Amino acid sequence: MKTKILLLSLAFFLCLGGLCVPAFLAKREGKENLLMVLPSQIGSPRINVQKIEEFSQDEFLITYEIPGSEKISLPQGDFPVTVIGTNGSFPQILSSTMLEGSFFSKQAWTGKQRHAVLNEMAAFTIFGSSRVVNNRFRIRGETWLVTGVINDGDDRHSRVYVPSSIQGAPAGELLALMSRGYDEAYIKNSMKNLEVREGSFIFFNFGTQIRLLWERVFIIPLLFFALLFIGLLRPFAVKFTSALADLRAMMNRHYTGEILRKNRKAVFKPAALGMVLLFLPAAALFFILRIVSIVLRWQDIISITALNRELFYPHLARIYNFEIASRFLFGFTLFFLICLVVFVLMGYCARNRNSLMRLKRLKSPAA
Repeated sequence: MKTKILLLSLAFFLCLGGLCVPAFLAKREGKENLLMVLPSQIGSPRINVQKIEEFSQDEFLITYEIPGSEKISLPQGDFPVTVIGTNGSFPQILSSTMLEGSFFSKQAWTGKQRHAVLNEMAAFTIFGSSRVVNNRFRIRGETWLVTGVINDGDDRHSRVYVPSSIQGAPAGELLALMSRGYDEAYIKNSMKNLEVREGSFIFFNFGTQIRLLWERVFIIPLLFFALLFIGLLRPFAVKFTSALADLRAMMNRHYTGEILRKNRKAVFKPAALGMVLLFLPAAALFFILRIVSIVLRWQDIISITALNRELFYPHLARIYNFEIASRFLFGFTLFFLICLVVFVLMGYCARNRNSLMRLKRLKSPAA
């Protein structure tokens, strides 16, 4: 009995852990209002950044990343960095804070001014400090002015953000900000003006992805309680049968009124156990139907494990970690619950086998 209680307690705490860890990751992400647009195939068209900028002025905010590897030249040496071509909406959409200075302006983007924003890693690697506004450096012989230092959450890579209008390269992956009046359906329909259509592009809703991954983990406690309620049916049925038999025996010896006056517990106990027996299968069925409804929606989960984790790093990387955590916790806890069920069934079979052996031994002398 103690072993069963220990296993059930451990299973319950595993369920809680399966909920708490992804919940922490989801809370840490905090990007539920973003819609990412990714090419679905190699031949998907890329979009002119000038066209994106004109479209974004009239509609919702859109940003993007056009990465490239470069070397920053200074008197003290060369520093390899990742140069990210983007627009002025980048920090607003990704809720990135400026540690110093400001992000390059719309005017700088339109005028193709060589303004650069460093992330914290780049500022310390290149200049040794985050106070680097108005410093200058050179890339391929061109001089750039540092206008700000941004906290982009990347503590592994030196990243430099520059106006994409200078690069002149088209954008492949877009990130749109969903807000009041600009939901996923509206954005999908509006982006047809940029030749962005379903089939050639995948629409990745951060909020929907987090919710579906959360439900994948939430199925574990649902399954746990469904199995628990089913497992409690037999012991409660035994108790109900015993209580009902005791009540019938008392009614054969005493009047009902006398029983109610002297031993109300004998009357209320089978009634209470009967209500529990009605509740347990109903609750188990409710949880099973909820599990089925969640499983049917799993086909809508878009796996991002095959995508480039450096894309919109670290924001996409956090969703990637969330997906890995949900898979691991779901698989591990489900495996544990299956082992628990097998253990209980083996114990039940062993008890039945022992009962049959005792019955045979009792019958053998008479034979």
